[in-house]
Amino acid sequence: MKIIDLQLVAVYSTREMGKTRPSDPEKAESEHVIVFLETDTDVVGLGEMSDINFSPTPQTLSTLTDRLRPILLGRSPFERTTIQSALANEAWEHQVTCGIDIALHDAIGKALDTPVHQLLGGLYRDRISFAYPLAPCRVDEDVDANLDRIAWLQTEDHRTIRYYFGVDLDLDERFLTEMRDRWGKDVELNTLDASGRFDPDDAIRTIERFAQFEPNLVESPVKGRHNAPVEDFLQVKEAIDIPISEHVSEHDIAHKFARSQAVDVFNTGPGYVGITSCQKVFAVAEVFGIKALLGSTVELSIGTAARAHLVAATPNIDFPCYPAGPLVYQEQICRERVRYEAGHIIVPDGPGLGVEIDPDLLDAQRLS
Repeated sequence: MKIIDLQLVAVYSTREMGKTRPSDPEKAESEHVIVFLETDTDVVGLGEMSDINFSPTPQTLSTLTDRLRPILLGRSPFERTTIQSALANEAWEHQVTCGIDIALHDAIGKALDTPVHQLLGGLYRDRISFAYPLAPCRVDEDVDANLDRIAWLQTEDHRTIRYYFGVDLDLDERFLTEMRDRWGKDVELNTLDASGRFDPDDAIRTIERFAQFEPNLVESPVKGRHNAPVEDFLQVKEAIDIPISEHVSEHDIAHKFARSQAVDVFNTGPGYVGITSCQKVFAVAEVFGIKALLGSTVELSIGTAARAHLVAATPNIDFPCYPAGPLVYQEQICRERVRYEAGHIIVPDGPGLGVEIDPDLLDAQRLS
């Protein structure tokens, strides 16, 4: 089986949350690039560059396709290591290597008539607990908007959230207080995500202020995030009792944090580097006794399925994970969205990723 062509299709999808804040009636939109790896058999590998931060103009995608085709065409998807090594020799836009890596895994799984998780070590779990993302409160109306989202999640039996905080600490405290007063422990606050807003001293004071709401962990507490000095993380970690998490997607970052034990939790995900590299980061966490969870770039069902297969085969997952895109986005491009049930992502059963493009839905979401 050889790859004979590569097609990249830009699509958009509308988020259920507001564009500028939780209560904004105008909805946010995200852009994605769907990868089609065509082979000389009937197998087409699907990939996704999720919620991209570059403009997917026709010229941009044409240039990207022209750069990728010499690396891919004529090779078998089974030559994954060789392809990945060639990709690593060049600089790419955000999430390009992830989209290709997902498509290679999908093609191999389809060729073998087996789910992707079987390629990654086998099915360790078939359901993955997840946390729904809530944007920070910026104005008074946002408090009620986020409470309404929690009420909706409760009706679906999804009880775990991830809250981005730090824009207005008083509004954050009001929102979280009303959440606890209304639902108590029925809502699990998995993450308070500071998004790198604080210097170490402010981070400590802020985390101590919000410890009353009993988050499972605090993410990205210091300015600079994963590029910040390890001393900043150590200062915060040594001062508080709540686990500290940081985004760790690349080997050098994993090495830095593992060697220094500067964080308690690796938030890693294939959005930036792909499934294969992500497995290596999970392995580093396991070897050094660091807890781990799977992060998200807010994916459609292709990207979400890839993440679900990865976690399905990974034993050291210690907290609810973040992929929630099929719930966040109003539109999808697959015949069936990845399913969510009682606070869990249901792992698709394949072959490959176990998702299938609907041509009509794809056309409806295409970017011109």
